[in-house]
Amino acid sequence: MITIIALSAVLLGQAQDIKCPVMGGPVASNTTYVEYKGAKIGFCCPGCEGNFAKTPEKFLETQRKAGNTVGVFLFDPVSRKRIDPAKSAASTDYRGTRYYFASAESKSDFSKSPEKFASVPAKEALYCPVGKEEVPSFSKSSDYVDFDGTRWFMCCDGWGDPFAKDPKKYLTAAALEHVKSPSVVRAESPKAGEPVADTITKVKFGKFEAELRMPEDGLFAGEEVDVEFRVVDTTSKDPIEDGFKGVGGISATAVMTMPSMQGMPEARPNVHREGVPGDYGIELYFPHGGDYKIDLSLDIPNEGKNTISFLVDVKDERPANAAKPQPFRLDVVDWPAHAMAGQPTKLRMQVKDVKAGTVQRDFDIAHEKKFHLLIASKDLNWFIHEHPEMASDGTWEIPITFPAGGDYWVYGDVAPSGKGSRVLIAKVSVHGDKPTWNTKLTLTRTAQDNGLRGELSTLAPIEVGRKSIVEVKLFDDKTGTPATDTVKWLGAAGHMMIFHQDGQTVVHSHPAEDEESEALAKKGVMRFTGRFPKAGLYKVYAQFDWRGSVRTLGFAIEVK
Repeated sequence: MITIIALSAVLLGQAQDIKCPVMGGPVASNTTYVEYKGAKIGFCCPGCEGNFAKTPEKFLETQRKAGNTVGVFLFDPVSRKRIDPAKSAASTDYRGTRYYFASAESKSDFSKSPEKFASVPAKEALYCPVGKEEVPSFSKSSDYVDFDGTRWFMCCDGWGDPFAKDPKKYLTAAALEHVKSPSVVRAESPKAGEPVADTITKVKFGKFEAELRMPEDGLFAGEEVDVEFRVVDTTSKDPIEDGFKGVGGISATAVMTMPSMQGMPEARPNVHREGVPGDYGIELYFPHGGDYKIDLSLDIPNEGKNTISFLVDVKDERPANAAKPQPFRLDVVDWPAHAMAGQPTKLRMQVKDVKAGTVQRDFDIAHEKKFHLLIASKDLNWFIHEHPEMASDGTWEIPITFPAGGDYWVYGDVAPSGKGSRVLIAKVSVHGDKPTWNTKLTLTRTAQDNGLRGELSTLAPIEVGRKSIVEVKLFDDKTGTPATDTVKWLGAAGHMMIFHQDGQTVVHSHPAEDEESEALAKKGVMRFTGRFPKAGLYKVYAQFDWRGSVRTLGFAIEVK
């Protein structure tokens, strides 16, 4: 362990302006940021970042001795949980770092023995041994746990507790490969009050450098956007413009994936050349908020092929009044004006390419099907999951018997070829008697369907916009014993559909496909990962194949 020795009370006191660790001056408003040992650090000018990365400890110790605060720790050091400074209850500066606390009690505990909570192990691992996935940066970690000289950063809320109780259970050889000495991680400049977003938008490879030109307001789910990137030769100065000469004539292809949702089909966005040598554009669409990886294959004239990757953080959808049109839409065609409840009605749908004005006919398979049809009553308390068939003209058709009169949401979960998965939404109206079910969205965390009972819980309180773990424990309702005999359906141990009360926000999730999830399933426990993009009530439907038929369990939760 590297023990931080307590200094005078001056270093454990009132907040001061954050300083540059290299020059000791004020941090520039347009600074780039880095993360080091769980703290966010900015600079007074561009040249300081590179100098700091070479010998970070030397600069930090100089500023500590000068009494300057140069870093902001991204976690409450007492609870070890990721914290948003804007929502913190208190803060204090100690040995060059500003710490924020979730409560006054946490600050009090820290003040009594700061050297205990501010000590940093000699090694770190940006890898969650419980979730079995890499953590892109400290700002993307939910919490951390120190064990045997290493600080392990978790990927999801709630993973720290089981690891702390039995770390050896999770420390596989694959996990230990991620242990290393602390290093400097580049982060994008956040807006005021926002946590640092982890992205990689500049990549150096050989003598070349590629930079993704992010929109000023960021990237948003549910929008199609043309994002430019530029490739330059760092050995050749541009005779006209400042900087390096652009590399023209590159043939490029792209593949986009969402690492946290392995079941989502990869997208193959179009890449085109712009009018300036070295400038190129990628036509991107993001079905959900979260982290995306963009792999580019660049065939550079006389240099051969090179593969590079960008990582981008995508925000959840904009407010409805600011949303941009989607590149695809779902149309219900030939819907009868007098469709009646209780009678089979042909539901015919087409996916339209909005720009081209044509019917989309080519789709990728996602979880064994090309079209997952989800239908819910307007109140969300009636739900079905079906799979229509497509005719040669691109029309999807299936007979549906609606149980009552009223309005229904029609969701098409599809993946137009090479464009990635997305949920498209339409509506239909049906005549007939009013629903016999409760039309209020009443909170409940227990549900039962034909002998299968489920109990829903979260391993930690759900935070808006952050990845959360939702757990469903399954039981044989007759015997009360865990239901350990579910089988895979549509390629997954279970399916979970999460609907916001407005009907416009849908998250489709599945348990991870790894040994840990399989072991839990054998105990009747299913864990799903999802992001809840806004506050409100959510209807949650979990589906499992149990004893010969698919059972649907409906829950309702509130996210504040």
